[in-house]
This record gives sequence, C-alpha cells and structure tokens, in this order.
Amino acid sequence: MKLITIPNLLTLLNLSCGVLSSIFLISSNGNVSAETITIVLILMVISLIADFLDGMVARLMKIGSPIGKELDSLADCVSFGVVPGLMLFEIFNHFSTNFIYENENLKIAAISLFAFLVPAFSALRLAKFNLDEDQATYFKGLATPSNTLFIFSIFSIYYTKGEIINTEIDPFLLIVISVVFSILLIIDLPLFALKFKGLGWKENYYKYIFLIITLVLIALLQVSAIPLIILLYIIISIIFRKEIIK
Repeated sequence: MKLITIPNLLTLLNLSCGVLSSIFLISSNGNVSAETITIVLILMVISLIADFLDGMVARLMKIGSPIGKELDSLADCVSFGVVPGLMLFEIFNHFSTNFIYENENLKIAAISLFAFLVPAFSALRLAKFNLDEDQATYFKGLATPSNTLFIFSIFSIYYTKGEIINTEIDPFLLIVISVVFSILLIIDLPLFALKFKGLGWKENYYKYIFLIITLVLIALLQVSAIPLIILLYIIISIIFRKEIIK
C-alpha cells in the first residue's frame, strides 16, 4: 500500500491524461476537429499541473522514493513523449497522400515516421535526467513538457489557421522541427528551471524578465505565442549560461 501515495496518484493522473490524449489523437484519423484540440489541451494542462505537483507534494510530505521518480519518468514518456509525437504524426499525414499503410481506420504516410523521433528522444532525455544529479537545479537540454507545449502550439496553429499552411514548404519545416527539437531534448545545453532562490530580483532577474515577456506575448498572441516563448527561453538560457550553472 506504500505505492498508493498522493504523489504517485498525481503521477498516475498525468499518465492517464496522456493515454486519453493519445486515444483522441489516434481516433481522429486525420480529421482533427476544434473539439479534439480543446480536449487535448485540457488533458495536457492537467498533465502539466499533475507533473508539477507530484514532486512538490513528495518533497513537502517527505515521502519521495526511487519508485516515484521512475514512475514520473514513465508517465512523462507518455504525456510528453508519445502525445507530441502523435500530434506531429497527424500533421504529417494531413499533408501527405503517399501512404505506406492504409485502411479504413488508420493511415501512415512515409514522411510521418519522422514524428516518432520525438517519443524516442523524449525517452532518452528522461532516462538521462534520472541519472544526472546536476539537473536538480537546472536542465540539460529542453524539458519534455516544454517540448510538448511547443509542438502543441504548432499542432493547434496548423488545424485552426489553415490559411497559413503551405503544402509544399511546411512538410519539410516539420521535418526540421522534428529533428531539431529531438536533438534539443538530449543536448548538454544548460537551460534554467523556474525554481526561485528566494524572491529577490538580483538572483532571479533573468527569470523575471522571461516571465514578464511571456505574459505579454500570451496576452497578445495566445497559443500562437508559445513557439516564440520556447525560443525566447532557449535564447535567454544561452545568454545567461554562466548564471544558470552557478
């Protein structure tokens, strides 16, 4: 019964939302509706909140365990690895008619196989995170939730703003996104974590700058702001690299 703890239940909630998101994405079979996007967004937000709370609750209750750590990575691999991979898979299939497998329930385009770089490299990133003690205060490489937010924003933009889709250019852009963001997951690039050492400006100024710009971008652009926010996050981390690894 020691396995049934509040932190582990939160982790399982994260996992369950990832599984549900996967079901909705697979069942859409290329016909992604606004309802599907909304449901996936709600489930993703619940996963993000549960993922944030499980570790915090474990620390507050002083019941952290190796099993909880491993379970967290397994849940994240589904919610922030498989789910964004399926989002890219749906977009790739939307552009292609060159299907290597097709029946009434499932279509798989050759180009859509690039989407599965994301789950594979997410699994590598999570395994690396579990073994790297340096990542207690900052990240090495892009965290899987940040990568998922980026891919969801691309997914949402493509299916809600069809007028910007270029069927000749965009598939190749998606290949670049799949490859580059898969590499960003495992690269040894220090990226700051939103963990504050007190609330003072001096020790957290670059984090406050990031949060202020983020709020402004979200107010102006909503979901479309997320790609800019993730790129801003990477740029600020590179600029303040020495501050991050202190």
